[in-house]
Amino acid sequence: MRRSPDSLRLAGAALAALLTLAGCAPTLRMSAERPPSQAVSNQADSPLKAHLSAQIPAGESGFHLLQDGRAALAARLALAQRATRTLDVQYYLFHNDTTGKLVAAALLAAAERGVRVRVLVDDIDTADKELRLATLNAHPNIQVRLFNPFHTRSTNLFVKGWQALRESVRLNRRMHNKAFIADNQLGITGGRNIGDEYFDAHHDLAFVDLDVIAAGAIVDSLSQSFDQYWNSDAAVPAAALPVNASDIRLQRTTRFLQQYRAQQLDSDYGRALTAADPLSKLLAGKTPWHIARANLIVDPPGKVLKRSKSPSKLLIGQLAGLWVDPSRRALIVSPYFVPGALGMAYFEYWRSQGVQVDVLTNAYAASDVPLVHAGYAHYRIPLLQAGVNLYELKPVAEPTGGRLRDLGSGSSRASLHAKTFVFDDEHVFIGSFNLDPRSALLNTEMGLVIHSPALARQVTAIAEDAMRPERSYQPRLIVEKTAKGIAKRLQWRDVHQGAERIFDLEPETTPIQRGLLRVLQALPIEEHL
Repeated sequence: MRRSPDSLRLAGAALAALLTLAGCAPTLRMSAERPPSQAVSNQADSPLKAHLSAQIPAGESGFHLLQDGRAALAARLALAQRATRTLDVQYYLFHNDTTGKLVAAALLAAAERGVRVRVLVDDIDTADKELRLATLNAHPNIQVRLFNPFHTRSTNLFVKGWQALRESVRLNRRMHNKAFIADNQLGITGGRNIGDEYFDAHHDLAFVDLDVIAAGAIVDSLSQSFDQYWNSDAAVPAAALPVNASDIRLQRTTRFLQQYRAQQLDSDYGRALTAADPLSKLLAGKTPWHIARANLIVDPPGKVLKRSKSPSKLLIGQLAGLWVDPSRRALIVSPYFVPGALGMAYFEYWRSQGVQVDVLTNAYAASDVPLVHAGYAHYRIPLLQAGVNLYELKPVAEPTGGRLRDLGSGSSRASLHAKTFVFDDEHVFIGSFNLDPRSALLNTEMGLVIHSPALARQVTAIAEDAMRPERSYQPRLIVEKTAKGIAKRLQWRDVHQGAERIFDLEPETTPIQRGLLRVLQALPIEEHL
């Protein structure tokens, strides 16, 4: 169909206006100095090292799961409070909400004590946080860098969209890593970003997530990974931002965050944080560490700049290289689950060898990214045909005596966010990696593979609690004879108030949502999910 001259003129005017907007927007000062820096030696003396030497044998590593959101935040704040030399903080998202302010206050307080603080944040969500980041960076003991940044700085969605289209190969790739490391002695990694929804502080949404505290020898690997990202070409110092933060603003911000922290810690949530802190008991020996061998697997930072020609160097290749394939059971927990052809090949092979394969992901009603659920929906029938057991977490779980997560925070909707795999109740992966094409091929990811039957059984118990029919729907494959031949369809089962229910449509969804799902399934975008 030929377009009219008027429509072409209108499109041209819109493009010209967009280019004008982009041209007027400020840009990063790419000439800003990027002095390299490294983590302190893990052999350097510190109070944390002295505490750990009594709990973890020399040369070995210890681990502790962080299932509860409040305990996960309390552990990060406790690390910041106990650090005496360095804090290295790396996140995909760092919100400016209650928990974001508490973490920022803790980092500033550590810097005031003389601790060197390095903060590395992906640039996907910093457009409205530039002055805040520049203010932190103004402290002489804090350095902030943005990873894979947008060179044109604007909160205008059209300008950002235009830049994303113009540099789609680079800007479509993001740093999804999560790490919080104190004195190169203790580190936290897992699925959580910094934001209220990850720490049971959000009134409308609670992410069901999982982190792990690591101590001992493995922490040096976490620090080396941080250094690689910090010193990479993709990391740009906050000094390059087109904003200035004065000393007066830094002082005002520091006073505000100190007062805010004091007010929050005096609230019900703050008192719950204090009570939930696991670090004191771990360091005192009252809570034992899981002593185990572990491997850090992490994508190279250059993954965001170009497609890797050597998949073995990527996280998924490193995992395969550890030779921890299951012989009895594979338990996969992934909120965004799009297995693709390679994943299907693995699942079908495992099933042919008699391996039980269980997958826990989000129900459509619980997913915070419907587009990714559409990608998963393509694979449900093939997975069930292969003999894979699927479980889809409900948005609201029934109390059943156990505890999947702290439901007492008033959150009305849950969404799975934990990323963990357990093989044969012997090896457990905990990290940022979703089993989808985006994590495998586009974003950078990291995680720990911990070779500990005790820890693996603990993660399995958490997942199996979530897979109970009171808390998850279980899709089943229904094969029927029709006038046109054999038909295959899905059916969902659960238990509600003690009674079994059966659904022939996606549970807790509207006709509009189901129609949207069909539209999204038709889009040829699986490689970007």
